[in-house]
Amino acid sequence: MKKFRKPRPATLPGVLARYLLLTGAACALAALAWWYALALLINSGLVLPANAAEQAALRALETLPAHTAQSFAAAVHDPLLRYVVLAGPGSDTVLATNLEGRALEQALRCWHGEPAGGVLYPLFSRRGTLADGTVCLFLYRFTMPYALPALRGRLPDFQLLLFLLLAALELLAVTLCTRRTARRLRRESERLRAAAAQIQAGDLDGPPFARAGIRELDEALQAMQTLRAHLAASLHSQWAAEQQRSEQIAALTHDLKTPLTVIGGHAELLAEDAALSPAARQSAAAILRGTERAQQYLADLRAAAAGADGEAFAPLDLAAFWAARCESAGALCAPAGVAFAAQNDLPARLDCRAQAGRLARAVDNLLENAVRHTPAGGRVTLQAAWADGALRFTVRDTGPGFTPEALRKAGRLLYTGDEARSGPHQGLGLYFARTVAQAHGGGLAVQNNAPAPGASVALWVRAQRTVP
Repeated sequence: MKKFRKPRPATLPGVLARYLLLTGAACALAALAWWYALALLINSGLVLPANAAEQAALRALETLPAHTAQSFAAAVHDPLLRYVVLAGPGSDTVLATNLEGRALEQALRCWHGEPAGGVLYPLFSRRGTLADGTVCLFLYRFTMPYALPALRGRLPDFQLLLFLLLAALELLAVTLCTRRTARRLRRESERLRAAAAQIQAGDLDGPPFARAGIRELDEALQAMQTLRAHLAASLHSQWAAEQQRSEQIAALTHDLKTPLTVIGGHAELLAEDAALSPAARQSAAAILRGTERAQQYLADLRAAAAGADGEAFAPLDLAAFWAARCESAGALCAPAGVAFAAQNDLPARLDCRAQAGRLARAVDNLLENAVRHTPAGGRVTLQAAWADGALRFTVRDTGPGFTPEALRKAGRLLYTGDEARSGPHQGLGLYFARTVAQAHGGGLAVQNNAPAPGASVALWVRAQRTVP
């Protein structure tokens, strides 16, 4: 059984070459049809050939020896003849003519051997001597006039119409060939657009893209198919890694929850013992604060693993929120021997809908990070401001600042590689703050206070100024 091979796709240069050949053939056919129609018109007698005026002039030249200037002018009846009878070979005196105005001026230019009539319709002439010694100048153009003299002044010039018809036929041939080739290119390039739309829409597991009929476009489709497969594999691998990380984080938080509960419970029992010394009571309080902080870290970790928090958005009481953040900052700074400064630059009326609990934890995380990395005797500043439709909280410290690597990677989950801002941390504070800011349509910015020491972290969320 004979096997039929699939036709090989055309190349783009081949398509263009085929277009040029097809266009050339179509233009040649249009010209051939035009020439055939012209021949039919001439053979039918509706139009005279282009040399009809010249032939009339040649026939008239043969009769000149039998006429004088006066008798010749009376004997001329051929409407194609244009003539001027002059007094002699060197004279400009016109004795008889059927021309006037500009036509007569052009005839005299021909008499003197100067070109006349223009480039498209040049004027030609022939001259002969009459019986009385006068000279007759015949003038003609190579044009195709109508056979009926009555039509020559009433209808547009036939030769002009003829060339306009040829131009229209050639334009029609080019247009049809161009549209045909353009439809093919558009049909094949549509496959590229459809493939790009599928990738953009996330359709990475569908059937392979259909092959194109042009080799270059087919190669582009194959490259897009390879890109699609690699992207699908990468996303599947990323999803598997995220799933594994989420499972590990969930297991970690579950394993840490029980010992933290036991530690917190025993610390509360110790704090309630009236027989404890003041130093022991302070130690119990420190254990409780540490346990609460560790539980907060676990809450951040669970939120990061879940990817979202179920807290609803509600109007934010900015006055109460600001007072609570300042109280929290003071409680963090006092035990560390760090001075705290508050700067409230908020307008009198500001409307903001937020997840108050998550936003409070985000700002507290920024404050806790700043206090942890500020040496005793330093300062932590909390500023609240409104600008460009955003509520902005900025925390500044006088610590060692961020390393260049930390400036690039700050806010990534579990990033702990900042040696300049060393200390026990889990890389969750900035990550959680960034996710909260993004959930509120805002963002997080980290920078150093160059040339002054320390770092600044700004968190902003959408807000709206209300009219008093």
